[in-house]
Amino acid sequence: MIGGKYCCENIPKEMILSDGLELTPGNIEFLWKIFVQIGYCWKNVKYESSNLKSSWLEFVQAKTTVAPSYTGEYLNAIKCVLELINIYDETHAFYNLFLANGIGKEDPKATQLTRLAHAKKFVINEFIRMQVMASGFKHFGGENYAGYVKGSRYSLNPEVREFVELQQNTYNQK
Repeated sequence: MIGGKYCCENIPKEMILSDGLELTPGNIEFLWKIFVQIGYCWKNVKYESSNLKSSWLEFVQAKTTVAPSYTGEYLNAIKCVLELINIYDETHAFYNLFLANGIGKEDPKATQLTRLAHAKKFVINEFIRMQVMASGFKHFGGENYAGYVKGSRYSLNPEVREFVELQQNTYNQK
């Protein structure tokens, strides 16, 4: 498994308690950086995920203001990623985190997970799901698909983009 002492520390597999904890603006920006790196990893960087930021901020707010709060999990993930960056450098840290983390399928009877496994389960995987649900991977092979999310905010977006025939370019044709 990747990581150092902090990432490899075993803790109970239940969510990290976060009573009285709050995310600072710096914490939120670092979590956003993780989310953006997911887009880089899967080559969804047309807008550097900025088209998803308002939805993502609502997602994080909902996850931290309604019980059970993910604040403790988010703070743990930040510490794990910072440790990975210190060990591997930023580019390799995110590659290892997303694609080569060494985290296996957890034993359902296990009572503990590593801090890195917590970060992957409660934060990274949730961010990946959020990218997919908010159409974050539409540039990853499914350019015609607008995503799963519906509701008043998304009512103007059709589920599938309509085909628009391009006009032929007559410039420099002989």
